[in-house]
Amino acid sequence: MSIEELNQELTSLRQCLQQLKTDNAELRQTVIEYTNQLQQHNSERQAALYERQLIEEQLQTAQKFLHSVIQTMPVAVFVKDAADLRIVLCNRAAEKLAGVSADEILGKNDYDLFPKQEADFFTQRDHEALNNKTLLEIPEEIIRTKSGETRILQIKKAPILDSQGQPKYLLVVRDDITKHKQAQAQLKQQAIELEQTLKELQTTQSQLIQSEKMSSLGQLVAGVAHEINNPVNFIYGNLTYANKYIQQLLNLLHLYRINYPNPALEIQMAIQSMEFDFLVEDLPKLLASMEVGAERIQQIVLSFRTFSRLDEAELKAVDIHQGIDSTLMILEHRFNTRASHPQIQVIKDYGNLPLVECYAGQLNQVFMNILTNAIDALEDSLIPGKLSHNQPQIVICTQQINAQQIVIRIFNNGPGIPEQVKQRLFDPFFTTKAVGKGTGLGLSISYQIITELHGGSLECVSSPEGGAEFTITIPVAQPKQ
Repeated sequence: MSIEELNQELTSLRQCLQQLKTDNAELRQTVIEYTNQLQQHNSERQAALYERQLIEEQLQTAQKFLHSVIQTMPVAVFVKDAADLRIVLCNRAAEKLAGVSADEILGKNDYDLFPKQEADFFTQRDHEALNNKTLLEIPEEIIRTKSGETRILQIKKAPILDSQGQPKYLLVVRDDITKHKQAQAQLKQQAIELEQTLKELQTTQSQLIQSEKMSSLGQLVAGVAHEINNPVNFIYGNLTYANKYIQQLLNLLHLYRINYPNPALEIQMAIQSMEFDFLVEDLPKLLASMEVGAERIQQIVLSFRTFSRLDEAELKAVDIHQGIDSTLMILEHRFNTRASHPQIQVIKDYGNLPLVECYAGQLNQVFMNILTNAIDALEDSLIPGKLSHNQPQIVICTQQINAQQIVIRIFNNGPGIPEQVKQRLFDPFFTTKAVGKGTGLGLSISYQIITELHGGSLECVSSPEGGAEFTITIPVAQPKQ
């Protein structure tokens, strides 16, 4: 090899060596960079692993906390697999509701835990919640457990969706509200009982007030009748003798006139001044008028005694017409013509009634209350333009319906009773009258006397055109105790 070729070879080797050094430096730099990158990657991986470990620990803590919360919740919680509706999670309240332990619940469905009817209901609602992908609430459902207990549940079902928005699980919350409902029912029953007790107290109060009122009225009427009766009997009894004696005196005077046609001048002047002939003619008429007045007072006294019937407080067979007539007699002054209204015409259409077994005094109170209300209604309506007629009337009809019952109808042609008033007509303390004119007890007491005491019925029929009719139906004889 020549020197020139050798130099060329050496030059080539130097170039290769230089290139090798360059490549080696680049490789070293690359290794250093790769090593740095690898170290950075390892550091990031370690940090990521640590962060993941922290997240997992937090997740486990959260899961434990959530599990603890679910377990301590007072409502039954079930989590079901959306695919087959088998239970994958439950809490202690769910175990208590199902009546079995969690080991016997997990992996089961509602058909394993509840009777078929209840399981059908639960499954149908499960599918409804999953298909609609929304919360389903059932406010109240009565079920039977496997042990045969009846429970009242408040149920909520919420689907748990996956990342694609499809149901993966179903959260079911069943709140046993049986005790709450029982408590509500008990409170409601207590409220009903308290309301009933209050009504009974009000009724008792109204009965006491009205009984005292009517008792006082009866005693007053009976006292007046007793006080009037003795002097009236004295007057009426002596009128016969007075009439006889006066007639004898008149006969004696007549004989004197026949036998002594020309008396002394002084006697003639006295006869002329006293209008003797008129006196002789009018005196019997005067005595007859006094006798009619005394008889009228006797009739009024008898009506008083019949109305009060203080001696007939027990059940007794009586003439109903006498009770009605005695009541009309007491109210007669209100039927007469007065400055503010014309006379109220009373029409009696009495049927042929048998003696009726009843509490006569209290039945007369009913007649008094109904007739007084009828008079009040007619008097209040006697205003120009309020009635289409000028003759107020009260019509009283009696009739025997059959062998067991009689009916008494009391009609007045006053204005009609509005429906809202008619519905409360027999309620205690309800009145449409002005303050001080009525207590609202009369018709309520009358209703009780007819329905409870006599086993009958008291009804009111009225129309907007006018008029109101009270119909009293009572048995002829009361059932034997």
